[in-house]
Amino acid sequence: MLVLGWLGALGCGEGSSASLPLPELVARVQARYDRTRHLHARFQQETRQPGFDQPQRGEGQVWILKPGMMRWDYTKPERQTVIANGETLWIYLPEDRQVIRDRISESLQARTPALFLAGSARLTELFTVREPPTQPSGADGRLRLELTPKEETFHLSQVQLGIDPHSYLVVQVTLIDPLGTATTMSFADIDTEGAVDPSLFQFEVPPGVEVVAPPLMPVPR
Repeated sequence: MLVLGWLGALGCGEGSSASLPLPELVARVQARYDRTRHLHARFQQETRQPGFDQPQRGEGQVWILKPGMMRWDYTKPERQTVIANGETLWIYLPEDRQVIRDRISESLQARTPALFLAGSARLTELFTVREPPTQPSGADGRLRLELTPKEETFHLSQVQLGIDPHSYLVVQVTLIDPLGTATTMSFADIDTEGAVDPSLFQFEVPPGVEVVAPPLMPVPR
């Protein structure tokens, strides 16, 4: 089962940010994301662990409805559904006929980037934000930001954002943990206009499915 990586931000704006000072770039991303009430996107995930040549890959769709509701449906490499509805976190593993149930306050906590995604905290409240020493001039043309968690108990050592320089859309997020494992989430077809059905964030345990306690290191993290 893949560990779900939480992205740090999604939002869009107007104009080009190629010459923007760092505080203004962060403010524009934050301001547009603050105005985004719901979102749907496709994602691809790649996780690379030190000492392992073969990365883990996954893909699926994500829905967000503010405040505090998220749904991630993995279709590869195996089906998995993760729902956070503001109070309860559900991780449904249909092939294992199991669902992990946990309280949001215990599994996500104030130190996780999920709070920014869900509209419950500001980017600069959770992270120290800086630009990389040099901005890559690759074909994708993305701007880069590096985020360092302010809380020592954070399960991440760094978050790297790839931002579209024209729309201010965060289209790629890399999460690096203290052991050097890097999980990259790439987003496409991001829709902030279409309605998101609140029923997507409701979960009923299917017949014959076992409800289990979360592991010591809860997922997603």
